Order: sequence, then C-alpha cells, then structure tokens
Amino acid sequence: MQISSLALGLVKTNTYFIENEKSVILVDPASDYDLIKKKLNQINKPLKAILLTHAHFDHIGALDDVVAKYQVPVYMHRLEFDFLTDTYKNGSEKFKQYGLEPITSNVSPNQLDEGSVEIEGFQFNVLHTPGHSPGSLSFVFDEFAVVGDTLFKQGIGRTDLYKGDYETLVASILDKIFELDEDLPLFPGHGPYTTIKDEQVNPYLNG
Repeated sequence: MQISSLALGLVKTNTYFIENEKSVILVDPASDYDLIKKKLNQINKPLKAILLTHAHFDHIGALDDVVAKYQVPVYMHRLEFDFLTDTYKNGSEKFKQYGLEPITSNVSPNQLDEGSVEIEGFQFNVLHTPGHSPGSLSFVFDEFAVVGDTLFKQGIGRTDLYKGDYETLVASILDKIFELDEDLPLFPGHGPYTTIKDEQVNPYLNG
C-alpha cells in the first residue's frame, strides 16, 4: 500500500491517492479536477472509490467532476450528507469574501460508519473523529492514517465553522488518534505528515 498527494485549491487542501497492487482510491478531491485526472493517469490504475474525511468546501471542490468521469462510489459520514448541498454548512458561504464561488455537490454518497471496513479490496479502520466538523472521519491503514482536519503537524483543526467544537475535537484526538501506534504516519488535510510521537508537544493539546 502506498500514498501520495496533491495540495490543491484556495487553502492547499491535501488530496490523497492510496494505491494497492491493482487499483487506487481517492481521499478528498479538493479542487483542480484536471490535476487530479493527470495524477490518476500517471498512476495508471483504475480508480475504485472516493472517501471523504468530511464535507467542507475545500475537500469536495472536484468531487462531482471526478464522479462524472470515473463513475465511482463516494463514502462519508451520514451526519454530513447535507453539507454537500448547503453552502453555510460546508463553509463556502464564509469564504465568498475572498472571491470563492459557492461549492456544492450533487453526488449520492454511501454511509461510512466507525469500524473495520473493506472497500474495493482496500481494508482499513474508520474512526469517527468529530470536533472540526460533526462527521469528521479518520482512515487507518496498516502503514499510515489519513486524519483530515482533525490533527495537523503542530496544530489542530479550526472549530469556528458549523457545529465545530474545541472540546470535542481534543477528545477525538486524545481518545482515538492518540491510541494509534506513536510512529504511524498521520496524513492531515493540510500540510505535511506527522506522528503521535511528534504531537506530544503540540501546543494546542498541551496548553
């Protein structure tokens, strides 16, 4: 299993490409569909599914274009199904002052719950890690985890968007993310990867 990424869009959101020997799944198609398509062409394996860590605008900007091209299923937490069509809930309304057009999606997602899952030959564990948003998910593979906007290198996700909550976010990090192997690479929604060992001195978790 291997992972690669592109940092895309207004706030450089990480779109991840997770490969096994036969195929690839995509996590958070942020924006810039043409760049995503170019990367998939370079990987040269069939795209089988899309996973969403959560449904804020900067993680779904290219979602409809990718689904239209590759006809693949989308998986996310049910608490954010309506974020796809609500610009207030997905945050794009808040960023119109920066010239951002409203971002919505017309896909029909599949519900993804906490626990062990297998999707198109990819086996991983799903953690429900709310706080940044109510339906935030983290995807834990044997070799790495994708944690969305829950935890960053020396940072944590913002909690000033719809139904964000700081106490809930910190609990998700300490009770779920920090239960993983301390050396497991954690790939966030923005910025470089980190590990639990490195985040023991995260100032947002330690006052």
